[in-house]
Amino acid sequence: MKALLDQLDALPPGDAVFDLDNTLLVGDIGEATLRRLLHRLPPRAASILGTTDPWGAYEALAARDWCGAGDVAAQALAGLSPSEVEALATDVLERGEVRLNPHTVELARALSRRHRVWILTGSAELLGRVAGARMGIERVVGMRLREVEGRLSDELLPPCTCGEGKVLATRQLITERPVFAIGDSPTDLPILRLATVARTLGKIAGREFPALET
Repeated sequence: MKALLDQLDALPPGDAVFDLDNTLLVGDIGEATLRRLLHRLPPRAASILGTTDPWGAYEALAARDWCGAGDVAAQALAGLSPSEVEALATDVLERGEVRLNPHTVELARALSRRHRVWILTGSAELLGRVAGARMGIERVVGMRLREVEGRLSDELLPPCTCGEGKVLATRQLITERPVFAIGDSPTDLPILRLATVARTLGKIAGREFPALET
């Protein structure tokens, strides 16, 4: 990791973009909260996942359309207030259903001394903010649901923050080109290609870009 930090320290201050699920976290906070909500899925999520085996339907959807599955996981939060979502995410973290990845969190903290560190996640932004607070990361961009009378609706607001949408979201909300990006999924490859320096882990470790050394 020292060689990576030396490389990034040599660059002008900029923006470092971290994926959240299975990157800064061990586990997927969107999936963990979805599991909690399977018994009370709102209409749009229920229409996609059904009621017989919604988790099985979700896994099948994720296998063929990861970004679409992320949309459904976010839409499962519809009907909750932002404070209820925050409480749910806090409980998921405190019970260890997902946990911080010490290696990538250490990297994010080290980079924050020179660069602006962002979480860019395909999970709901509210979930990312709860996780980010535990890492000391305040800048979070994720899937957002329109709020109506104090509760989340199932309407997803642009930009999408999965796949190619991460590039658009970065250019709209963060920077034209990040100095660094890291992710674990094939859907992270577009944002990794945009960055000056990129690292991979998990399912795409070593694919197109070097794997993160820990």
